[in-house]
Amino acid sequence: MRKVFLGGTALAVAAAVAVPAMAADADVTSGLQLKISGFVAAEAGLLISSANDGQSRDYDFNTNGRLQFDVKNVTDSGLEYGARIRMNNVNRDQDVTVDREYLYVKGGFGTLSFGDQPQTAGDFGYFFAPDTILNAQGGYGDNVDGNYRYGGGNFFSLDPTYQSGLDKSTSIKYASPNIGGLIFGVTFTPVIGADTSTSSGPTGRADLSDDDQIYENAISAGLGYEDTLDGTSVKIRGTASQANGIDGYHDLETYSLGAEIASGDVDASLVWVGTPSGFGSGQTDKDFNTVAAGLGYSLGAVHFGLGYAYTWAQKNNDLGQDLTDGKDLKDNHVAAATVSYTLAPGLNTYAEVVYEIQTFRKKDVDDDYVKQSTSWEQTTLLTGISVAF
Repeated sequence: MRKVFLGGTALAVAAAVAVPAMAADADVTSGLQLKISGFVAAEAGLLISSANDGQSRDYDFNTNGRLQFDVKNVTDSGLEYGARIRMNNVNRDQDVTVDREYLYVKGGFGTLSFGDQPQTAGDFGYFFAPDTILNAQGGYGDNVDGNYRYGGGNFFSLDPTYQSGLDKSTSIKYASPNIGGLIFGVTFTPVIGADTSTSSGPTGRADLSDDDQIYENAISAGLGYEDTLDGTSVKIRGTASQANGIDGYHDLETYSLGAEIASGDVDASLVWVGTPSGFGSGQTDKDFNTVAAGLGYSLGAVHFGLGYAYTWAQKNNDLGQDLTDGKDLKDNHVAAATVSYTLAPGLNTYAEVVYEIQTFRKKDVDDDYVKQSTSWEQTTLLTGISVAF
């Protein structure tokens, strides 16, 4: 991690001293502070078993990176202001994805931010203890919250933004300060596109005439309680979000309620996410529900994570996935066990096993879906290494 201080028109570059990735940022009292952070990760994957016979092989490698720039300052009156630009998918195939680009002001009134940023439903609705424990980077060694490069992962929600289409589109967001443990927040987004590039960044104003949109007038709100009691950290939060579907997409309605408790080296979480309408980015108006649990434990430099998510869906949702001949999801189970090891500050390696099974009410028979139960099942072994800076 490098820190560069800018004062007025003068540019003073601090000595390039490597700082451990977990070190706390120094308080800013004057001048602008720029922090550069990110990661590079590499992974090997093996399909232990799969219901899909179409793969050309049962193993593969992949690598990815992230680059993030944060700038901030604090005025003499105590007002903090700053901005963030995060470049995701920094690799030779995807030509970089800018998935965060926003500015903010922060004071005793709370935090007000504007730009391409996560929704309040994601900030308040996400509960997954292994993510806190495992030192995972960008989905590498992130247990159930991984990237599912070998298929699956498309029918559960660890927070209301996962399958709803609520994305990091251009929004205005407010987050309150902690008032006796109580916090609340709200986000407003004028439009969310099927292609996020049409609802964020410099092309965003094409939203006024572009037909390729999912939602408009999206509102996402959250309320919670956070405190530390006798060394035990407690978080309880709920969210509610809605948006109007456009161009044939269904209206969005989604909620969540979750809790996380951490004491010493143990962290546990439980969350429910309910989407009565708009699951699959507005593809269906049928009810989807997910209950997900996570457990994390640290033993020095070794970290353990267990995660499980169960999703059940209302009939006639007609959702399927490309790797199976099934349609109209009935339920989905996904479970993972992960162990990670911190070799040195910022250097982390991991291994994990992910299991998933999906059950559908209909089966494709001679290019026609009939009422016949079918399922898709897969077990994957993943291992990799990452450097965070």
